[in-house]
Amino acid sequence: MEIIIPSSGNTLKILGEAKKSDSGYRLMTYVVTKKVDDGWLLFHVLTREFLLLTDDEYEHLYDIPEMYEKWFIVQRGMDDMKYADNVRFVRKTLAKKPKHITSYTIFTTTDCNARCFYCYEMGRSRIPMSEETAHKVADYIEKNCGGEKVSLGWFGGEPLFNKNVIDIICNDLNAKEIEYKSSMISNGYLFDDETVKQAVDLWKLEYVQITLDGTEDVYNRCKAYIYKDGKSPYQIVLSNIKRLLDAKISIIVRMNIDKHNADDLLLLAKELHERFAGYNNLSAYSHVLFELSTNTMRTAEARRDVFAKQGQLQEKLKEYKLMHPRGISKNLPLTMCMVDSGYSRTILPKGEVGLCEHYSEDNFIGHIDSCTISTDVVQSFCKNSGKQVECATCVSYPECIRLEKCEDQKLCFPENQEEKKQEILSAMQHTYECWKQKKEPEEKEEPEPC
Repeated sequence: MEIIIPSSGNTLKILGEAKKSDSGYRLMTYVVTKKVDDGWLLFHVLTREFLLLTDDEYEHLYDIPEMYEKWFIVQRGMDDMKYADNVRFVRKTLAKKPKHITSYTIFTTTDCNARCFYCYEMGRSRIPMSEETAHKVADYIEKNCGGEKVSLGWFGGEPLFNKNVIDIICNDLNAKEIEYKSSMISNGYLFDDETVKQAVDLWKLEYVQITLDGTEDVYNRCKAYIYKDGKSPYQIVLSNIKRLLDAKISIIVRMNIDKHNADDLLLLAKELHERFAGYNNLSAYSHVLFELSTNTMRTAEARRDVFAKQGQLQEKLKEYKLMHPRGISKNLPLTMCMVDSGYSRTILPKGEVGLCEHYSEDNFIGHIDSCTISTDVVQSFCKNSGKQVECATCVSYPECIRLEKCEDQKLCFPENQEEKKQEILSAMQHTYECWKQKKEPEEKEEPEPC
């Protein structure tokens, strides 16, 4: 037996001594296994321990005392969820709380130059941030960051629809000698040469996430840009992606997949591969549009079909080296995203302060003009949603944190659980391959805005 990754923190101490059983034993629900050339990989999602066993050891798994001591094997009839809940509760309680707010998602505007049919902001107010508010945003960051380096996420609407306030905030932070880096979620349409230069020199922009919903015809229909000059938005955006890549800014292409564009996204993956071959700073991932965003509840058959199509797309992205492999995270996730991280805030165009980018008109916790924070709203965001029957058999339950106010977490289907399991298996394979080569794998990044 070889230990690739040891157990995380004090998890085994929290679990305590494994209980003996007269009714027999089994693998804990959270143990994922995978056959490899050297034997068998075993990953414990709760303890984070990652092992390599020989074929003989795996065949005689129940004869190895360490398997019981390390909670890979447990007594039949045990409530695994109860132990997982206890570990998360204790570790969350003992975790060091952030002292300062170091991550800010800033809405430069809630207006946009696209009209995507699935946009969750559809029908909301279209408000630009004023120059006066932008100066106040920089002051707010100074008061709350404790002098630490901050991460700025430019958001909208389309953040470049009001890029002047980005200049103001960055110039003010420079004057205050506050170190920062930034990222952006954008449709990519407005990145001309001058803007890219600003992004590099002033904004310190490290990456941009750009959504592409298909090849030219599909993309142009989905985005429904407001411009009527006859130019193809798709070609403009792809040209801008190249401009950004050449400037050493990383691009993450998000592909929202549904039945209307599933097959076309395979063609898009091929086109991206052919057009941007050789760029190491381009990556892509797919995301199944959650059903509440499209206001259409899928049938079970339609849902299986969409996830099957997503599986095909992901395989193509891997083949084209557009989907970069991630290793196993050595620590058990204790937060889901920016909402419950303790170090993140959203700032809206009129100066309202929130916790989640999906809430741009209500559920604010304060304002940049005030030091008062609504603890009631903060607590409402951190409230977990109820368990589902399927949670009892889900291997990813220990790292699945479901928040009541998260629209994307309200529904969970067998396909979601299988997707999580496949992500774990992929991370196991990548970590194992890096371990054999004595390299450190790149772990999954900490939770970012959705």
